[in-house]
This record gives sequence, structure tokens and C-alpha cells, in this order.
Amino acid sequence: MRVDELLAQLWAVMWAAAPYLLAVGVLGVAVWVWWTIRRAALVREALADRVQVEVIPTSTFDPGEGEVGRWARQLGRVHYAADGVPARGSAVRLRYTAVEGKMRCYIEGPAAAAAILNMPGFAEVEVRTQHGQADIRPVRFNGRGGTP
Repeated sequence: MRVDELLAQLWAVMWAAAPYLLAVGVLGVAVWVWWTIRRAALVREALADRVQVEVIPTSTFDPGEGEVGRWARQLGRVHYAADGVPARGSAVRLRYTAVEGKMRCYIEGPAAAAAILNMPGFAEVEVRTQHGQADIRPVRFNGRGGTP
């Protein structure tokens, strides 16, 4: 008799809580759908707004293991510089092409991380901004004492 009363009370509590549990479940699904749509929109926006720089090595370019490691860490910071962009939208792409018999290397990444992409990673490499992105320029100090 005691077990029957306990099961009856449990059933009554579950029956009373069912609408609230259903509401919490529906709210959870709605938040998950909203979050998924928001992430997809952020990724689309980031992929539509990317910058590309050309990396041009000198004829004597021969990097050491340390330089390659520093450059890899530099490219790894792009994801952190593109704060708020999901990983799919903040990825760095290296593109190699051959134009008129010369191999060319391009680095493509999110516009939010353009400053990092424009930083030279090696001593004997020039970085050129592509596609009319001349507004990103290195800081140069002229004159004595480092004043512009």
C-alpha cells in the first residue's frame, strides 16, 4: 500500500510538472535553432568579407625552422584576432598559383584579422595587400626620436 501511494504521488507531480517541462524543452530547442542560425550568418558574413595578401620572397629566401615556427604561430593568431567569428569563418587559406612561370603565394583570411595577415612572417619576404586594400599600411617613423 505504501508503494502504491508513492507511485500515485509521483504520477501527480509529473502530471503537474509536464506543461512546465514541455515549455522548457520548447524554449531550449528555440534557443538552439536561433544559435545555429546566428552562427551560420556569422560564418557567411566572415567568408564574404575576407582579405588577401601576396607574399613575395627574395631570391635568397631560405627560412630556418625557427622562422617557420614563428610564422605558423602568427597565422594561428588570426582566429583570435577575428574575435566573435566562428572557426569556419576565421580560417586562413594559403593559395599557391603559377603566373607566367612564376610561383605566387597568397594568404587569405578574415578582414577582422587583416593587420596580422599584413605582418611579414619572414625576414626576406615582402607582403603586398591585394584587391584595393591600400588602407592597411605599415607604420613608419620619420625623423629623429621616432616622431612622424
